[in-house]
Amino acid sequence: MKRLISPRCVVLLAFAALAGGCALPRRAEVAEVLDEIDRARLGEHLRELCSLGPRPIEDERATARAVAWLRGELEALGLSVGEEDVPVTVPGSTLTAELRPIEGGDGTSQVRYPGFYARYGARVMESIARGLRAEGREVQGFSLATEGPPTRVTAPNLLVEFEGTSGRAGVLELSAHYDSVPGAPGGSDDGSGVAALLEIARALARRPPPRTVRLCFFAGEEAGLLGSAVHVAHLLERGEDETLLGLLDLDSVGWCRHEPNTQDAPARIPLVTWMPSTGDFVAVIGDWSSGGLGNAFEDAADTYIPELPYYSANRIGGWFADARRSDHARYWDAGIPAILLTDTGDFRSDAYHRPEDTPEGVDLEFLEGVTRATLAATLEIAR
Repeated sequence: MKRLISPRCVVLLAFAALAGGCALPRRAEVAEVLDEIDRARLGEHLRELCSLGPRPIEDERATARAVAWLRGELEALGLSVGEEDVPVTVPGSTLTAELRPIEGGDGTSQVRYPGFYARYGARVMESIARGLRAEGREVQGFSLATEGPPTRVTAPNLLVEFEGTSGRAGVLELSAHYDSVPGAPGGSDDGSGVAALLEIARALARRPPPRTVRLCFFAGEEAGLLGSAVHVAHLLERGEDETLLGLLDLDSVGWCRHEPNTQDAPARIPLVTWMPSTGDFVAVIGDWSSGGLGNAFEDAADTYIPELPYYSANRIGGWFADARRSDHARYWDAGIPAILLTDTGDFRSDAYHRPEDTPEGVDLEFLEGVTRATLAATLEIAR
């Protein structure tokens, strides 16, 4: 005979699920590993990556510089680095800006850019126009002309795996993307996420986790989530050969503002979502099936980094288009639990996708807090 759950119990269970998990006991062995995270090194990683310049995935030389640097940092920790080839289509076209002098004169001129700049959207075009205006030239308009067939290049995802010490099944993934939009050095977006993963790699190299943890440095996020699409396809091919616990995706976790009215929001809906107006928190964004993963991060943050403010959009993120703007969305589409950890990008900073997104704009104290909370969550989930 089946035992039925009463309506009252159903309501209580629903509220318990929405409220999150139970408080975690603070474990000394986890707190000790968190001390491996070094704020100064986070800043060094950021400066070194951004010194390589903008990293649009279509630019083979820029990508090669970034990959060589990343691989060198990881191999210096004694880690083995795997690769997944990500195919990228580069349009055979040229973007031309038509110019005139701002102060007097009838002369006109042109400046040409790679055609792929156009597919990165209006913000990149605005940045080009701002730079030219600073030189005394006004952009009259842009034109895109086909000059040949598209070409194909490849850029790699870089993967580092820390095999679990307990022998228990399950793999937890952490990700950040190493590319940036044209013209932007990508300090917060997503140099901050890359720096965080490098520090987490250093910690895990010294203290392997109980369950396997895989770090994913994705290519081509800014060009349409290309790297994560390739990786998720590989995960689905493995099927039952691998049990995936989920993904923690760090994308732009460096901007922090303590002044009032420094945080916008895609939507503020009473009793559903009401993002604070001060931009000093990390947003925890998950779809309905990712609630357990979001709870695990929030519980770990509460226990180990209580000074880190976070805003929970756990479970409701899937309702909003703006919550799908990073690599975690490919996991959602495949039915794999995933949460996005973010400073919310252009809802907090005018430097988003602009040349002003430099290491100097990143709040290293905030980045350190997010990195430590992510590592704490990783160790608790892997346990």
